[in-house]
Amino acid sequence: MSFVTFLSRHAALVLAVGVFAGLVLPGAASFLRPFLPLTVAALLVLSVMQTRYGELRASFRRPALSFAVVVFMLCALPVLTWAVLVLTGAPQSLRTPIILVAAAPPIMAAPAMALLLRLNASLMLVIVAASTVAAPFILGVVAEIFVAPGLRIDPAHLALRLAAFIFGCVVIAGLFRALIGAARIEKRKSILDVVGLVLLLTFAIAIMDGIGVRLQNETVYVLSVLGIAFVANVVFQFIGGATFVATGMRDALTIAYACGNRNIGLLLAVLPETSAPDTLLYFAVAQIPMYTLPAILSPMYNGLLKRGS
Repeated sequence: MSFVTFLSRHAALVLAVGVFAGLVLPGAASFLRPFLPLTVAALLVLSVMQTRYGELRASFRRPALSFAVVVFMLCALPVLTWAVLVLTGAPQSLRTPIILVAAAPPIMAAPAMALLLRLNASLMLVIVAASTVAAPFILGVVAEIFVAPGLRIDPAHLALRLAAFIFGCVVIAGLFRALIGAARIEKRKSILDVVGLVLLLTFAIAIMDGIGVRLQNETVYVLSVLGIAFVANVVFQFIGGATFVATGMRDALTIAYACGNRNIGLLLAVLPETSAPDTLLYFAVAQIPMYTLPAILSPMYNGLLKRGS
């Protein structure tokens, strides 16, 4: 087995180990932080390049499913999350970031991760694109009603910026696909998976900038917040998958992954710089379950996919 093939087959495990590099290598995290936007764009381009157009067209033929998923993720799940947190008496310092995460679109890397986990990358791409365009309008409402008055987001400006970002990535991916050819892309899938893995690791290291210091000074509290982030991710995945299980196991697991792994980078970009430190802490440590849970849950995904087929 070649090294490239090994990395491709064990990508989830490599990510789980590599995500902690940002904590133990603070210099690397600081160095890579400015490259976050470029990394996210490259991941989206890579995902679009590898998307099978037949599956993508099939996903677009189910607009009702995509619409239902977006409404559920961005509207129903935040309301449900708010109700649970209020009933359990969760402090506002944790209530704020968890509700905002519940109202955010899936991570831009979700289609790439769907490829690595053998989920429906085409459906994931449609969900990511649709929810990312819709999220700016919904995030402002959620923040105003369920989080705190005065936490305002400019929806029109953000929607235009995100639409331009997604459209630009799709155009670039289309150009690369036309130049390289779909057959050659499929033949080099293992190599492209490794490229995606490197990009995901770069993002994970960069987002941890500054968290290592706080972990040393407030170990117990930071670990507690990390535990809550793990629970929230798993619960969101379970609720999402269970809600759409009638669509088929592969699509249900795809939706589950999208529900649990949200674009926190988007939240960091739109929230005021005066946001509470605990809110920023949750956003950072919530990256850890995003990168470690695929390795932990991958056997379960595989088992459910085999049973579903």
